[in-house]
Amino acid sequence: MKRVYQILVIFFLFSSCSKKESIIVDNNNAPNYNGISTIRIQNYINRLFIDLLGREPTNSEKDYFTGRLKHRKLETGIRDSIVNVLQNDTNFRIGDSSYRIAYSQRMYELMKLQFLEGASEPDLQLRIGNLNFAIQVARLNGDSVAVQQYLFEQNKYLNVTKSKYRFSRRIIDYPQFIAAMLNNGIYDQINMGSFNFVNAIFEDVLGRKPMNEEFQLAYNVIEKNEPALIFNQMTSNKTEVIQALVNSSAFDEAQIRWWNFQYLRTEISSDILSKLLGALGTGVTIEDIQRELLITDHYAQF
Repeated sequence: MKRVYQILVIFFLFSSCSKKESIIVDNNNAPNYNGISTIRIQNYINRLFIDLLGREPTNSEKDYFTGRLKHRKLETGIRDSIVNVLQNDTNFRIGDSSYRIAYSQRMYELMKLQFLEGASEPDLQLRIGNLNFAIQVARLNGDSVAVQQYLFEQNKYLNVTKSKYRFSRRIIDYPQFIAAMLNNGIYDQINMGSFNFVNAIFEDVLGRKPMNEEFQLAYNVIEKNEPALIFNQMTSNKTEVIQALVNSSAFDEAQIRWWNFQYLRTEISSDILSKLLGALGTGVTIEDIQRELLITDHYAQF
């Protein structure tokens, strides 16, 4: 199987996306795609819909996008355009509302599965409702401290349930999407206690255990309220530790590795990782990185 990485042309087709970025991988020659069967092209479209939207394409969608790929001879530019549409198109679609909404919902479900053991919406709403009742009781009792405490905890759950909408509307970015999944009572319950919590955020987000110094600093912040410099950011509480984590270069690298493995089922090469990691510092997003991976011959199986 060819494993050729070409120029990623990141451009947005719709008014909601105007910025253009590109990630260049050198020493690539255009391959000959003659002989790629229609069924293989359709399988590529099918995989894109499942991975990005969580469903198979309709017959009309499959025929339309297959036709576009054939017309443009499977070039990476048209693949990029198709993935871009599935991630960003805000036009109304029966069943999806829009591709952008469906894509954000898919990301939401994947993140809940990764961090919250697939917590259900009824469970989240029940927790929010219970806290709302506790807030009302505390107000009736004149307990302003309890009111603020319950509001704080309720807001964490609301950050989870609203994250798909906020991500869809670009009110929050991918790091803040992840932060919402780490900073709530369900994640705390799964990883009970500061010891387990610190280990969990490193393993779940970075794919590794914390080094001894990293663990001790984060543990002391969360457990003992001792301020510390973590990932080059000063932190004094759990929320700030999470923010330092998701805004670090270690987070960027780990997420590139994670999405590469999700889509390609292989470890990313050091040269491609270096290119993509460097691009993230120039306005390129995780969505752009996903697109770079999804247009490769390796993923398409061309």
